Order: sequence, then C-alpha cells, then structure tokens
Amino acid sequence: MAKLQLLSSKAHGKLKVIRCEYLDPSFAVNLSTVMVSELTFLAHEYPLFFYKSARSGEFQLAALLGFESGQNLFLDNGNWMSRYVPLDIQRRPFQLHVPEPQKSAVQSVGPRSNTHTSGHLTVDPTSPQFSFTKGERLYNEDGTAAPALAHYQTLCSHLLSASEQTRSVIATLVDHELLEAVELNVTLKNADIKLNDLYTVNVKKLNGLTGKVTWLNRYDHPS
Repeated sequence: MAKLQLLSSKAHGKLKVIRCEYLDPSFAVNLSTVMVSELTFLAHEYPLFFYKSARSGEFQLAALLGFESGQNLFLDNGNWMSRYVPLDIQRRPFQLHVPEPQKSAVQSVGPRSNTHTSGHLTVDPTSPQFSFTKGERLYNEDGTAAPALAHYQTLCSHLLSASEQTRSVIATLVDHELLEAVELNVTLKNADIKLNDLYTVNVKKLNGLTGKVTWLNRYDHPS
C-alpha cells in the first residue's frame, strides 16, 4: 500500500511530476468517479452509471472503464485512449487530504452538507509518476508552486467544489426515487459478462417531474 506524505517544498522541493503519461498503478481501475459538471464531455465517450459505494453505501456517479476490477480499457501502454480524461483521473497521482473536522461533510451525500473547498495535497514519492530527473518540477527554487503544481492545486480545488454540486444532484435524484437498478450484459469473443449493482436514471419519471426539480433535465444524465 502506498505511503502518502503531505506535500511540502521542504520535503519535495526537487520532486518532478511526469504528466501526459499514465504510469501509476492508480490508473488501473475499472470505475472512475465523475462530476456532473463534466457530463457533457463524458457522455460521448464513456458508459456512465451510478453505483453504491461499498464503504459508505451512498450513490456515486461514475464512468465505466472496464468490466472487472483493475481493468482499464481506456489505457494502453501509458496512453489514454480517449479525447477527454475524467477529472478524478487527471488529478492522479495526487490525492487530497481533508482535515478530520471537514471529512465527514466532504464524503457525505446531499444538499444538507456544508461546502468545503480546502485540503492538502498528498503524494507517494515512490510512484512511477514522480521523478527527480524527468518531468516538470513541483516547486520553484524559492519554494513557491511551479506551474505543474499550480495546475494540480487548481484541479483538486475544482474537484472539491464540483463534488458538492454532484452530491446535491444525486441527493435530489434519490429523494424523488429517480434511480433504478440495471443489469449490463456484455458479449465478448471468449466470454459473456454480467455487471450488476449499477443504476441509471428512470427517464420516464424524470420527464414527468414538475415544479422546482425540473432543473435536473439540464444535465446529460446517464441512461
């Protein structure tokens, strides 16, 4: 298991990040959490579903990248094989540490949550995505954030705020019983695969909504 460290100029001043190559093991996933703000870009290239988090039991929105654990069919020899890369993939190999008083709110689902947009980047320096000889520096000589680090800081900040919007949308879908279970059957050359525990939007119910919740129709919803 990766040993994460809080990122700092003192400990990681010489560290470089390798961008546009997907070398870290964390990219080998068959699901990527996505935000409603990126659905317009995702809908043309990825199968999109809702699923229940095994850890929290709450619904999350995700792009399906493969049919089994660790299988990413969009990844080929370190290259991403689609035009748009989900934000949760883009932010890797960085992870965001949220202080404990905020963590329960950040991880919960629903419009009742408070908005939190602060955290601290963490890294595993042994990741193949980092190097001391190759890539872009994280820090300038004076210890300030170099352009590469500033990019990831902005990305993670956006993810935090976008996750609040996503949780609010999902909570509204749940409150109005608009999510329904689906079974995905895939026929491959050597096997038939059945995927359960996926959910989609009941379009008939959605189109029948009236009043304040009709704003949901603005989104390119998974269906």
